[in-house]
Amino acid sequence: MNENESLEYKELPIESVEADEEAKIRVYYDVSDLVESIREVGQLAPGYAYKDRDKYKVFVGIRRLLAVKQLYEQEGKPAVFKAYVFEKKPANFYELIREENMKRSDLTGLDKVHIILNFPFAEKVLSSFDIRFITPVRKALEGKPKKDIEELALVEQRAKAKGHENRLSIQEILFLFRELRSLEERKLYAIFFLIHNVHVRLFETGNFKQYAILNAPKLTPEELEIAGLSKEDVDKIIAMYQAPPFQAEIIQEEFEEKKEEPEEKLEKTEETLLPESAEEQPLEIEKSEEEQPKEVEKLEREEMSFETKEEVPSEISEEETIILMEHDVEYEIVNGRKFMLVKEESRIEPYRVKDGQELELAGKKVRIKYV
Repeated sequence: MNENESLEYKELPIESVEADEEAKIRVYYDVSDLVESIREVGQLAPGYAYKDRDKYKVFVGIRRLLAVKQLYEQEGKPAVFKAYVFEKKPANFYELIREENMKRSDLTGLDKVHIILNFPFAEKVLSSFDIRFITPVRKALEGKPKKDIEELALVEQRAKAKGHENRLSIQEILFLFRELRSLEERKLYAIFFLIHNVHVRLFETGNFKQYAILNAPKLTPEELEIAGLSKEDVDKIIAMYQAPPFQAEIIQEEFEEKKEEPEEKLEKTEETLLPESAEEQPLEIEKSEEEQPKEVEKLEREEMSFETKEEVPSEISEEETIILMEHDVEYEIVNGRKFMLVKEESRIEPYRVKDGQELELAGKKVRIKYV
């Protein structure tokens, strides 16, 4: 502590105390155990706070504060929070947070990811085993919404309330954000980790889509409720996994549009009758008879342009497009056309194949079958 900064022990009126948002190292604060302890023996360990106008901001001991506040709201006591108080935000603010939490063993994987993304001292708080994930996590989750992490924490809490004690590991969280596009997919796979104890290595082999196709229909209504998913959400995910790439893109885009579009703006058409509730709308994968020829014609044009580039002149825009390659294979849409990009050093050999086609790969005869 800086010698020039004054520190004083105080019992602060509970109405004048609040948690410092910048110091919240957890995604979700479960204080049920601490509530019982404080009810029985009182608040034994003071927190740390600093004066901020007419409030006191607690930055060490946030769980204690939340437990005291919960008890006060329920029972009217204790009416004070014990804390060592600085006159202003201390210069060693982060160091004090780090010292309080560096030896904690109850941080969840989501807490650790939250620390990695939001705190400059992550390597001082995490164990030597977890430190190796700092760079991969920051790279994989860069720009990802904080809401997704908070939603996964709620899934964990609902699973815990039903008696499931598992927690998402950093490896599992990396998989969720690296391999899956939507929050609905992440919630679906979180259930496999949290409730069914499936190891993440099973999915890292690349068969996670097939696993979902086989096992998602077996999930119970209670498990879907824990995940915060409807049956329609799961049907949409399975339809995407079963569809050819171009149709999967269409399903994803239509689903996102429906989430953003108000119900009253959905219009009924003769080709597709919408139920009264947009949430009950059946998932349409196949095109109507009128649309199919157009879609086939579009695919034939793309096929022709891929095999004989001279027949379709390329349109090169003066504006440069930068494509970031996070994985060995990336799918990108440029000027309305879809491209598969393969890193040269990945040792992946791309093949264009047809259903039922026979070919030889690595000295072995194989037959292609679409599923």
